[in-house]
Amino acid sequence: MASAPDYIEPTVAWRTWLVVEAEEGMRLSSVVYPTLWPPRRELEAACRHRRLSLRRPWRRRPTDHGAPEERCRCGIYGTVHAGDAAGYFEGHVLVSEPHRWPLLRRAIGRVFLWGSVVECEDGWRASLAYPERLFVPVPAEEDELASDAREVADELAVYGVEVALLRRRTFEENALFDDRFRALLRHGAG
Repeated sequence: MASAPDYIEPTVAWRTWLVVEAEEGMRLSSVVYPTLWPPRRELEAACRHRRLSLRRPWRRRPTDHGAPEERCRCGIYGTVHAGDAAGYFEGHVLVSEPHRWPLLRRAIGRVFLWGSVVECEDGWRASLAYPERLFVPVPAEEDELASDAREVADELAVYGVEVALLRRRTFEENALFDDRFRALLRHGAG
């Protein structure tokens, strides 16, 4: 017997992406795994955790469940608060596997999450996702008119969603952003 879906519409959450240079051009990639987000179609989650074999602990086997699984950490993540997503702007890239593409910068935005969705303490993990809106921060030291951020924003238009430059005045005036997000960008990327 099939059960009714938990949500009628996609959940909208915040997340940070890496902007990388792939063969096809600039693309969004996960901050944790080397996963390119395909333009104009959803990203489907897959569990990348491996089970240890009890007979041969040096051999790891793929998991036997779809993502997200309630008892696992797999799935495509999104947070409730923009400030939590902005935390991924700081520090190094948190990769569990090496990235294959040159890192150009980071982007932040809102993401649609749907399919199988697991609610977590600060957000959700889902089986399917697609960007809803993207923001490319303009570092304080860059000239806004001749910024590399403009080129990145133009290239990310391939996703078919609104892509905006995130200047200091933009995030200070925008009701989308919470105080933690503003504080992080005020001292970091903005």
